[in-house]
Amino acid sequence: MPSQTFVNLEENKKSRVIASAIDEFATKPFEQVMISDIIKTAKIPRGSFYQYFTDKEDLYLYIIDLIREEKLKYISKTLTNIEGLPFLDLIRKLFEDGVGFAIENPKLVRILDHLLKNKNSLYDKLMADNMALAEEIYANLIEIDKSKGLIRQEINTLAFAKIVVQLTSNITFEELDLEHESASYEKMIERNEHIMEIIEYGVKKG
Repeated sequence: MPSQTFVNLEENKKSRVIASAIDEFATKPFEQVMISDIIKTAKIPRGSFYQYFTDKEDLYLYIIDLIREEKLKYISKTLTNIEGLPFLDLIRKLFEDGVGFAIENPKLVRILDHLLKNKNSLYDKLMADNMALAEEIYANLIEIDKSKGLIRQEINTLAFAKIVVQLTSNITFEELDLEHESASYEKMIERNEHIMEIIEYGVKKG
């Protein structure tokens, strides 16, 4: 986490460092990012960087925390209004929120995309516990819907929860066109509806 020296920086300089780090981590995987490129764009001496952060990983963890905060703010309205909402409707809404967040914050989501695809030691440190927690929360919601008769009892709760976590955690960039945001949003939502239809109704005829 950043030092108090970084926390006390004037906002303009702090923003330059954060923006530079986001640009670099969004462009390439963690292992390929160079501190020299970050400080060059941020226009700070190398010595200043080490006054702010212990190393590249320290900065990266800070950026990931910022992304979490931003995404939590974005989906907070959905998360605070889930009582009584059927589980499948909740998943639809969370995916819509995820697509909206990706369109509005493409660089932040690309950083997460690199992390999810590489599954390196940082993935284990940052994502494993979060994924497990999400699976636990979803499993509880699935059980509630089972008790209401909205989901079949024979469905494996944990397996279903794992599928849903993967669905809501991965926003594909193949369909993300920032020059045509509205069309891109609709295309990604349509793709999700096809997936949700398979989940809801299955694939076996009859």
